[in-house]
Amino acid sequence: MAGKARLIPRKFLSSDEKVIMEIRPSAWLHMKSGALAMVLGLISLILFVWDQVLDLREIPYVSEALANESYGLYLQYALLAIFVLGFLFFFARYLKWSGTVYAVTDERVIVQRGILNKTYEDVALTMITNVDMAQSLGKRALGYGTLIFSTSGSGGRKTNMTWEAVPDPMTARRKVQEVMDVRVKPGQRQ
Repeated sequence: MAGKARLIPRKFLSSDEKVIMEIRPSAWLHMKSGALAMVLGLISLILFVWDQVLDLREIPYVSEALANESYGLYLQYALLAIFVLGFLFFFARYLKWSGTVYAVTDERVIVQRGILNKTYEDVALTMITNVDMAQSLGKRALGYGTLIFSTSGSGGRKTNMTWEAVPDPMTARRKVQEVMDVRVKPGQRQ
């Protein structure tokens, strides 16, 4: 059940802390808009290159507009700019997705965000009072949901920690609950 840290840096964990689960959010949350931007960027790249490559049929209205002496060059630059912006947007969404990690250890629940500037949030399992799950019909169809960890807010700590777009949230909630049960009930070991 417990294993080595793959996504959370080992130096962030205590020497005897065991990682129970590490997951990334579902790619649907972050990548659907990035994928759309990439598709639009690729279409604009195809239109840009279409006119440059010989032996291809003309596209009605588009080829004429791109060949127009007064504004055709501006259209070609606009198509190229749409491709570059679409690619950059896709890459930014990918970095946001790949920089987010949710982890459960035998001592705490952790959220890691960021690629260059990393942010870590953690809550001790003993402070968690409840684990709620929210899953709309659309999220259920796509296989992800939201987990909300309610804590006994003391010492200025947050009262909730939220995991967005958790793949298979029912299984993730069950694993967290199992670890919490072992942590709260003395005499049981993992």
